Amino acid sequence: MPSDPDASLLERDTVLRQLGEAMKTLDWAVSLVPEGWSHRSPYGRLSREEGAWSVAMNLAHLTLYEERLPATVLESLLRGGDGVSDTWFKEPSPYEQPAMELAAIPVPEILSRLRAAHEKGVELAHRFPEAAWSAPSTAAWGSMGLGPTRWSPARVLSKSLQHTWEHGNAILKVAFFAPRELAD
Repeated sequence: MPSDPDASLLERDTVLRQLGEAMKTLDWAVSLVPEGWSHRSPYGRLSREEGAWSVAMNLAHLTLYEERLPATVLESLLRGGDGVSDTWFKEPSPYEQPAMELAAIPVPEILSRLRAAHEKGVELAHRFPEAAWSAPSTAAWGSMGLGPTRWSPARVLSKSLQHTWEHGNAILKVAFFAPRELAD
């Protein structure tokens, strides 16, 4: 069975531990967001068109990504599928409108869904035999699922880790730099 050339960087326990740590950091970042700022974009802008996404929009996007991509790709691979046919690659715009709708609900509810999606990915990761963990088995993420089969289950969850940090960084910016009343 072919193996990912970077498999040594993608050891299962390390990737899963780091994914768990990323979720803890994300929870911490959200807890730092000033009251009233979870649904506002940074710098006081109220709409996505005027600036960066709000904390709620970043969390909603992450949640939908985790529910629709890693989970469905891994489930497909475990069933012997290609990791592409059952995913969002068949939809024209999988995130924008659903993310805006999800972002309108309270942040604790969005975080709960995101945690559940992350936990599902971890559970699925443990179901792969060791040799399959780093074996290229899906074209997901390559040319909208039409590229070469280069992604292993290890890379699928490593992408989740990178994506969590990417949006977690945006949330930290709001947490650290949202205007607060100055203390005397």
